Amino acid sequence: MGWPYRFIFDISDNQKSHMRRTLDWYGFVAQTSVLLPLLAIQLFHIVKGLSDRRQRDAFLTVPSSPRLKHGQTGLGGSLRTPQHRLRIFMWWASEDLDIVGVHFGSKGGISAVTAWGAWLLLLCFLETGDNYLHLTKRFGIVAASQLPFHYLLSLKSPYSPIQMITQSSHETLNASHQLLGRLITWLLYSHAVLYLNLYVMNGLLITKLKQAYVLCGVAGIIAFTVVGTTALAPVRRWSYRVFYVVHVVLATALLPVLFFHVSHIRVYMYETAVIYCANVGLRYFFTTNRPALLRLIPDTGLLEISVPLTTTTAASGVSRAAVWQPSQHAYVSLPGHAVSRTFRSNPYTVASVPSVEKQLRFVARTLDGNTAKLAASLGGDEKPRDVTIEGPYGVTTHANQLLGYDRVLFFAGGVGGTFIVPLYRQLLSDLSPGKSRRRDKVSFVWAVRSKSETQWAIPESAAERDVFTDRLKVFLTRDEALAGSRIDERQNEDEEAIELQERKQLLSEAELSITNHAGHDMYERGRPNVERIVEQCMMQGSNERVAVVVCGPKSLSRSLRAAIKPYVWRGRDVWFWDESFGY
Repeated sequence: MGWPYRFIFDISDNQKSHMRRTLDWYGFVAQTSVLLPLLAIQLFHIVKGLSDRRQRDAFLTVPSSPRLKHGQTGLGGSLRTPQHRLRIFMWWASEDLDIVGVHFGSKGGISAVTAWGAWLLLLCFLETGDNYLHLTKRFGIVAASQLPFHYLLSLKSPYSPIQMITQSSHETLNASHQLLGRLITWLLYSHAVLYLNLYVMNGLLITKLKQAYVLCGVAGIIAFTVVGTTALAPVRRWSYRVFYVVHVVLATALLPVLFFHVSHIRVYMYETAVIYCANVGLRYFFTTNRPALLRLIPDTGLLEISVPLTTTTAASGVSRAAVWQPSQHAYVSLPGHAVSRTFRSNPYTVASVPSVEKQLRFVARTLDGNTAKLAASLGGDEKPRDVTIEGPYGVTTHANQLLGYDRVLFFAGGVGGTFIVPLYRQLLSDLSPGKSRRRDKVSFVWAVRSKSETQWAIPESAAERDVFTDRLKVFLTRDEALAGSRIDERQNEDEEAIELQERKQLLSEAELSITNHAGHDMYERGRPNVERIVEQCMMQGSNERVAVVVCGPKSLSRSLRAAIKPYVWRGRDVWFWDESFGY
């Protein structure tokens, strides 16, 4: 069977009009059909919320049957209920898909974009007959119809309708934004290749390349290619700022380029421009200049930024539009031109409990770029200086959601503690003082290089410090390396001098070691045994609903997922939230 399409140039005005209406219709269908999966997601959250409430009420009821009592305290699970099957599916969907060491996204995300791509591909072929030109144009209009939704997924503001419907943060939706961008790019590649073949086969290539609308199309394809290339993980690891600046500049330039390409897709460009302007406006609305105290935390390479909250703007002090919550994030930089805020690419997690401490505190490792500029602005003094803060962004429901679980395990690696610490403190506060039994089911494991990296997190109040350290275990990974180096006879004199200096530092820190109320040191040398920690958490009872929240290197998240997976497969109800950083 040969290629069913042929070049048809000689068509009547009625046929042209019919083709135009058909193209517009399928573009409309391609755009509005996205409402169906969004509606399904909304219904899923409603049904799941009701189901979780019923399950929670059932668990709180004291069982009268010995068999049911064993179910609440035993290690076994059941896969016979639809809820258990749903948990397994959701866990599978959230797993990473890596092929030959290349990360493609989550299995659920890849499955969803594959299904969506198949649907859009079907819309590209329906009612095209054997008209090659109609097929070529269909690929272009279907791709253009997805641009407004693609830009909508990139909105950082919590007022984003997609965030509200899916109950997800911008960081979670960003994966969908990336996958949809790749799909749009391939549809546009198909559109361009089909047109290129048309021009070459009919000897029109040179003539067409002299026309402005064709050149706009070529520029658009090049822009999409550059955006997709710089978004690859190796490029982002090499220079995230290069990726981000290129992404923002070309995403802005694409709108006028595609607008002047053909008039038929301008309705989608208008919609995209409205979303783009709304994003800029919301970022401006959520931005303010505030005095802040900056300091470098000794022996850590960490920069701490403290912003006092005033009583004149309720609990937020920075944004009159929203209340700051633990583990939200903001973009912090030195004051500059308003246009420069578009290129802020480094979010800073709120490492404090604003409602308690009456301040915003950000802690970040000093690297190249914006963090280095903030550190350089110190100039040897700790006087308050103005900084520009854009936020808050991120999910605000973590603290409340954790209260719905019977056991909570926090896991942080390095500066990932900035996300975990405020959630941990907020949960302990919410469970105090009348729910001390529930507090005993909260655990926090933190892996850091040295003790000094934890000092910013320790509360100043003695009473709160005892509560904070009660359920906390800190693993010192640098100490493990030092212990290994001490038995290495081949180290040179310089290394010995460095080791001696670090040993003095450790001895000094040991004198300041903080212990919990039981009197044992919360610090331990080496790396945490993730499997053992998960086992200790899960062995308490198969019916306990467990929340596991992790923030740190991607390798830490993967280790935790691997350790938790067998329990989910056995029917455990586990909510796993991953705020891992890395590519």
